[in-house]
Amino acid sequence: MDETGAHHPADPGITPETLRSMTFPRAPLTRRGYSEEPVHNALRRCAAALTALAEENDRLRADMQRHRDWIRANNIGDSGTVPTGVPTVDAVLQQARAQQSAEQTVFAAREQARTMLRAARAQAEALLQQMQERDGQATDEEEAERLISYLRQIAQSLTVTADQYATKHTGPATPTPVGSRQGT
Repeated sequence: MDETGAHHPADPGITPETLRSMTFPRAPLTRRGYSEEPVHNALRRCAAALTALAEENDRLRADMQRHRDWIRANNIGDSGTVPTGVPTVDAVLQQARAQQSAEQTVFAAREQARTMLRAARAQAEALLQQMQERDGQATDEEEAERLISYLRQIAQSLTVTADQYATKHTGPATPTPVGSRQGT
């Protein structure tokens, strides 16, 4: 219960009766706030649902106790009897816990595998990007080498042409090869 006098459904130990007896302060004269009838209808529905759940829970507990009593009455699973092939309650509970643990382990392993796969994909993409960048640089270097080779050919051709021109216009001089010129 809070300072307004209203019980909260999150209170521990809530029962259908506490929901039925829940009250809310009246709205001021300006009629602000919730209408009482819808609030009471909601409380009645909650109380009915909680009652049904509590009755089902009680029925299931009684069934479980009846089964335990039958197992004990028939001496099934006692340590002093010959095994009958029927598992004990403790064995069934232990198997259920083991199954739950196995499922949690499998779930955790799958999550780990997904995480590792995402990391591997990211690493592969990064490596591919690096390789593409290197290929781009290698392509640039190859292009530069081709351009340098082309420019050398042009320079050699121009040198030969200049030597031929010089020979025609200055008389018979012996042309010198490109690689043997001074300063080159």
